[in-house]
Amino acid sequence: MVGISLLVVSLIVALWTLLTVAYGSGNHFLPRIFDSNAAHNATPRVQAATPVPPRATPDYASLNLTAKSVYFIDARNGNVLFQRDADAPHAPASTAKLITALTALNYARPEEVVTIGQSDVVDPALESNMGLQVGDTVTVHDLFVGLFLPSGNDAANALARFVGERLPDSSKPPVQRFVDEMNATAATLGMSGSHFVNPSGDDADGQMVTAHDLAIATRTLLAEPALRPIVALPEADVRVGGPNARVIHLTNTNELLPTEGVYGVKTGTTENAGECLIVAYRTATENVIAVILDSQDRYADARALLNLPPPPPPTATPST
Repeated sequence: MVGISLLVVSLIVALWTLLTVAYGSGNHFLPRIFDSNAAHNATPRVQAATPVPPRATPDYASLNLTAKSVYFIDARNGNVLFQRDADAPHAPASTAKLITALTALNYARPEEVVTIGQSDVVDPALESNMGLQVGDTVTVHDLFVGLFLPSGNDAANALARFVGERLPDSSKPPVQRFVDEMNATAATLGMSGSHFVNPSGDDADGQMVTAHDLAIATRTLLAEPALRPIVALPEADVRVGGPNARVIHLTNTNELLPTEGVYGVKTGTTENAGECLIVAYRTATENVIAVILDSQDRYADARALLNLPPPPPPTATPST
């Protein structure tokens, strides 16, 4: 037994000596065999990140903006980047259609079908329109497309009547019931400086909005999956049913939409309102909303705020 024990001890000593010679006296090899947590305990080498200097904040106040009211915010958190008389009341023009859409969406599903009545249609020579006729059938979704792209007053009228017929207080006409609900929607959103008189945004006594309030409405609208893609469409085709079934091609009035990064939202122009524009714009590092009211050149104002390139020169027409 003693001989066997000595033999075992000799083998252990020989093995230890062999490992020590092969891998050095520090025994670095052994922990990798016997310590199953070695890989987890190892401290990785991390290369220090190169600091990125913060982007300089533009001097918005020095921009030569023509708009009487401006509200420019970070779309993600509502932080104000620049404002000018943002709580001053203005005629809304078709920016009012944001509240028209949000109110209608509270009571009508996009797939529902609306039959167009005489009170819905407008004179195409006098009002912006999507080309609706009496007897047409069109979905609520496509009325939203007609509301935003060509800024159709006929689409606004049809949505207001269709939804208004579902609202209480039958002592009032359906469109008036809808307008009352527009004001309730605005109040719920916190638009304390705004009041609506009709669903189209046409000039009317007592109808007003503020740039601050429209920014609230814009952030709300862009959070709606049924509306957000529509305001970003440069153009679209809508299928109309009824006795004169047809496809209507619609083009967005927002001239900035072809610009990379621009994804909405609404234009508006009337005699009292001047030129109005709500534009949403995002890049890899920013996502912003600009509300521009009563401007002399809304697109120049927007390009200055968003630091967009100037529009391309018009294509020359070859002489014949």
